[in-house]
Amino acid sequence: MEKIRLTAPVIISSAPTSVEGSVSRVVQHPHQEPVVRGNRRFWVDGSVVLDGTCVRRTADLEFVLPQAAARWPVELIADWWARGAKNPGALYVEDTAESWSACLPDPLGGAVALYLEQPGQVFISTSNVELAKAAEDRGVNMVKDPQFQVERLLLGNGGLTASSYKNVKSIEPFQYLVLKESQVRVQNYKILDEYSSMSLYEVFSTLRNDVLSNVNAIANSGADQVISHLTGGFDSRLVLSAILNLGLHDKIDLFCSGPDGSTDRVIADGLTRRFSLRRTNGAGLTTAPTQNMSERLMGALFASGGITNTGPHGREVSVNVAAMGGGYGEVLRTFYGNRVIHSGGKLDKNLLVSSFMPSARNKNSYVSERAVQEVSAKLMTKFEFLDDCYAGTDFVADAFYTHVRNRYHIGQTSLLWSRIGSRFDPLYSVAGFELSRRTTQSSRMSNIVGFDLMDSMFSDLVSQPFDYDRFNEALRGFRRPPETLGWPAKDNPIDFKNALTPSTTETSPFLQTLSRISAKEPELTPADRRVKTLEANKMGVSFWQIVYKNTGKELLASAYEQTRESQIFDLVDANYVEKLITSNVMTKKQLRDLYSLGGILTWLSFG
Repeated sequence: MEKIRLTAPVIISSAPTSVEGSVSRVVQHPHQEPVVRGNRRFWVDGSVVLDGTCVRRTADLEFVLPQAAARWPVELIADWWARGAKNPGALYVEDTAESWSACLPDPLGGAVALYLEQPGQVFISTSNVELAKAAEDRGVNMVKDPQFQVERLLLGNGGLTASSYKNVKSIEPFQYLVLKESQVRVQNYKILDEYSSMSLYEVFSTLRNDVLSNVNAIANSGADQVISHLTGGFDSRLVLSAILNLGLHDKIDLFCSGPDGSTDRVIADGLTRRFSLRRTNGAGLTTAPTQNMSERLMGALFASGGITNTGPHGREVSVNVAAMGGGYGEVLRTFYGNRVIHSGGKLDKNLLVSSFMPSARNKNSYVSERAVQEVSAKLMTKFEFLDDCYAGTDFVADAFYTHVRNRYHIGQTSLLWSRIGSRFDPLYSVAGFELSRRTTQSSRMSNIVGFDLMDSMFSDLVSQPFDYDRFNEALRGFRRPPETLGWPAKDNPIDFKNALTPSTTETSPFLQTLSRISAKEPELTPADRRVKTLEANKMGVSFWQIVYKNTGKELLASAYEQTRESQIFDLVDANYVEKLITSNVMTKKQLRDLYSLGGILTWLSFG
């Protein structure tokens, strides 16, 4: 694989001219040449399993894109893509003869399709960064939206506000965008309709086939190394059950991030010995090595254009690794639990806010009442939409997970990494979503779908110890708990294969910003380290959070000076920020706020 950092396409509609009319085109860097069918050009952003074949780069489309796609109407292309594509990614289409373009995200919307409508211009992309760059290059003033960052503080993710830039819109899962004559059309995939006549057994069988097909395709993707994460939890073991079912444990390396002696590591080691697994010492898709804690804390936020603080830091270039994780396992069960949001059969705004934004009711919150009210109103609007979509079910809260949190957390992280290597979540399945939608809240709380799936693929894994008793009370109402086995003897040490890692550059958007800010990197003597270690242990925080406290305060102070007149302080208490900057003694919460607010204000000021 060529050592390049991939970027997402951007669809641009320019102002019409008297000669040519409106011109719609895809702008793409030269390293991703399109696959051509007739008068149409196709690109891919991200990595997907498409009809059982891995498509990790646009060139891979050549082997799976039907020749008939040159003639299909866009609706038929959309149906083909939605039925076959699994994993966060998007298909871009440009018809040079009829002058239309389309952006087709994966059906569950892990690749969030964003669009910006301006006088005479329209921009569409699955990259927040590339959309903003394209718009700014054509004279649009892109203004950062502090509302998105406040949502991250209150909910843990954005998504009620579509983007970290103002006036940018997004679409829902099971939708796609078509652009013609400067008009954006939001259209619906039909894939969910195909499940309406299926029995629960047929939907479960489709889910099982999806997972096995995904793992098989990833194992045979042509990557130099295929790595699957393994913890003491459930979802990574569910992926392992598919690996063992297919007999692919000799082609896939397992990685556990837990330190020696941790629960995750004890379980991963036990599974390794019991099932003769191959292990590796790295995750494959890892951030650029750095001793700079500021980069560790804020690099991802800058690299993602203010969307997320997890993912690449911006210096990673490429690595021919396919990495699998347990993302989308939460879709099969409940993520939010049985939160009360209805009263008298209707959505209750007070119950909704107290269930999903409990910190907003904290009297010591530094988020303003205005911010709470604005986010609460958007939360209510979203839930009213979902309540209408999934009327008569108790699925609304879990639908919110798929429609918002999963897309802006799991989906975005996966997509960002797939521009460097290939990040896969083989539990991705529209059938899994449909099965979850049809089951009851008690069934989702029990994770019965996940357990039955694991049992059907490799039943021996169900009886191996987990990080805690996964057979909860709800599950015991449906299934009899298996007898838990002990681990085999540690007779032989486990061999760890070296993991491939991304090639890197020396600088990044964040490091370029950091060079303009007066924030000193700490230099510690051995005595300093002992003192800081004791302080960190006493507070119950990370050693590095203590070490970089003064650097964090300097960054926050520099950002505060730049944003003093910003709208962010209509939403966040400026007095609290000043307190963080000047306080010599901090609580655990204040230390956490120092870094979260510092990252947000630094991005708003300099990103």
